[in-house]
Amino acid sequence: MGFMEQKALLVLFLSTGNAGRSLLAEALLNAKKSSLYRAHSAGTAPLESVPLETKALLEGAGFDTLKLHPKRWQDFYAANSLVPVDVIVTLSEEAKTLCPLDWPGNPVVTHWAVDDPLAATRADIREWKFLKCFSVLDARIEALSRERPARSWAELLLKLRDIGMVV
Repeated sequence: MGFMEQKALLVLFLSTGNAGRSLLAEALLNAKKSSLYRAHSAGTAPLESVPLETKALLEGAGFDTLKLHPKRWQDFYAANSLVPVDVIVTLSEEAKTLCPLDWPGNPVVTHWAVDDPLAATRADIREWKFLKCFSVLDARIEALSRERPARSWAELLLKLRDIGMVV
């Protein structure tokens, strides 16, 4: 039995506000109902609530948003965390920079650069950026879910990096 066949790996998507990119990624991966992965998300400076644009996009695509809310990465970092993290995917440069290297359990850490749709100031551009962000994350998560289970942590890291660069 391979290491990925023993339990679903917990993937933590990290961004800055945990209100756009990382919440979209969490919803997308959990919607796959994969036996290999479960997703959570958190932010380096989480917002108070989920922005209307994030909710509208997810609900419009048929996702349940009731359980989605911004969370602090420190809640997952604690040594006594109830949610042990296996994989961390940073989605913002800030999260990539601030993500500790001494994470409990030594999870695999990789970076998928995705533009922040909440950074757009004009409504029409913001809507387009949300759709683009959703599309990019959906393609990457679809690619991850189609991959055969990795045989080692090193192989998993290579797959995650390839997906982040190619898709």
